[in-house]
Amino acid sequence: MNNKQVDILLSVYNPNEEYLIKQLISLNNQTYPNLKLYIFDDCIKKRCNLDLFKKYITNFSYEVLPYCEENLNYMGAFEKLVQRSDGEYIAFCDQDDIWMDDKVEKCVAYMNEKNIDLVVTDKQIIDENDNVTCSSVRKHSNKNYDNWNTYDDITKYNIFVTYAVGMSIIMKASFAKKSLPFSKYTGHDKWVLACTSTEGKVGYLNLPLVQYRRHGKNVSGVLIGIETKEDYINQRIMPDLKMIEDFKQKYPNHKDLNEIEKFANARRTGNIKTLFKLRYLAPDIAKFDIVTALLPKKLFSFMVKIAQKIS
Repeated sequence: MNNKQVDILLSVYNPNEEYLIKQLISLNNQTYPNLKLYIFDDCIKKRCNLDLFKKYITNFSYEVLPYCEENLNYMGAFEKLVQRSDGEYIAFCDQDDIWMDDKVEKCVAYMNEKNIDLVVTDKQIIDENDNVTCSSVRKHSNKNYDNWNTYDDITKYNIFVTYAVGMSIIMKASFAKKSLPFSKYTGHDKWVLACTSTEGKVGYLNLPLVQYRRHGKNVSGVLIGIETKEDYINQRIMPDLKMIEDFKQKYPNHKDLNEIEKFANARRTGNIKTLFKLRYLAPDIAKFDIVTALLPKKLFSFMVKIAQKIS
């Protein structure tokens, strides 16, 4: 077994203690022999109970990073954790999920077997009460972002749709550090996957090694906080354009940059012809944006309210 150090990077923000304890227990039960946990608390007004780490992390060492005087948001929190990390590998960790005991061991072994720089695992979905609502996302999904394979060239697709949530990623620390600074306009998971798939090799391990907790407070959701067309453009489309600008500055000669920018600008302008032509980059987004371009403002707001109630 490759015994190089794996650093688990845990960002917390006013966590549900019951969920956090279950996550910590799953970390402490990992079969991989060389781990270290780094913790950053990004909630200024209500700090996490540090006794939890002392009680539940007993099989390896941990370090709590110094507090900051201002909120960094989850991208900034993980950037700070990556900067502090000194292991050979990095595993991103959220505060309310659960890992299978052999997650780290199998991921590191797969990375070495396939000679890749980042691995993504399949995942199960659990609810607030730990009930498994989906035993394998990959098995039950027909979406491109759940059905890609090791060595696939996914960069241009991942720019628009996250091809891996952070807690399913383990990667070489050298590539995580190469991706610094993170773009402030997207999640750390999408950014490190885009950078690593550009500079190295990424892979998919077809085993559900994490349990992803779905509940009302997950930091996700296309229509959360959206009421008008202007909201959608300003809060969803414009951040993507700014993220793409960050990506362009980092990789000005990327072979797919022209294609990426055309689709992104078509989203901003409502160019239906280009959205349809390049719909393979992000089929669901293209469909939604075409409908958005066609709908009057009032009807768009009405449809969003219905969609939010249904979801």
